[in-house]
Amino acid sequence: MNDSQDPASSDGKTADEAPTGFASIERAFLRLTFWQTLLSLAGVFTGAVALYATLSESQAVRQQTAATVWPYVQVTIKDHVRDDQAEFTLELNNVGVGPARMHEMQLLIAGETQSDWGAVLTSLMGPTAASELRYGRSDVSRRVLAPGESLMFFQTMDRVAVEALQSAIYTENISLSYCYCSIFDECWLAEIKTVGGPEPAAVEQCPSYGDARFGN
Repeated sequence: MNDSQDPASSDGKTADEAPTGFASIERAFLRLTFWQTLLSLAGVFTGAVALYATLSESQAVRQQTAATVWPYVQVTIKDHVRDDQAEFTLELNNVGVGPARMHEMQLLIAGETQSDWGAVLTSLMGPTAASELRYGRSDVSRRVLAPGESLMFFQTMDRVAVEALQSAIYTENISLSYCYCSIFDECWLAEIKTVGGPEPAAVEQCPSYGDARFGN
């Protein structure tokens, strides 16, 4: 009669004890995977925070740089009528701290577009008086106004013309629109219908007036 013997492994462990080592390895692997995942998530979060900080800093630097080259173009009217003389002058003044790249202009009288100063004076005074009038003008479109620069874009000393222009402007019969951009292509559109009109408004790009543009 053969003696019975409980099965055992070569290292003396029973069959019930054998899987314990595999379970320990599996638990260790799971713990390792958990920490690796946690570290990976922490790395992604840290990278996202760093990227956000970099973008925010870049935007702040750009805003500061843009502020140092910010143009501001305004219209100045100089006019007077006295017994012995009269004058009417329109000027564009860049009172900002950066250059202003001027784009197209539009000038309307009673809602109708005007092609140039000859058309403006003809509309206000009639063709005969306008043809005999002497005046000075300067082209504005596609020019660059340096900081502190002033540009006279219309001037006359004819008394009849001065009074006609005063009447049209101060009764809000004339409206003028002009657009300009900074060197960073940030643009502003000014629409003036009254003396001391609204501030220039920021726009994505300057409009193209086509055949309705004012040619100075």
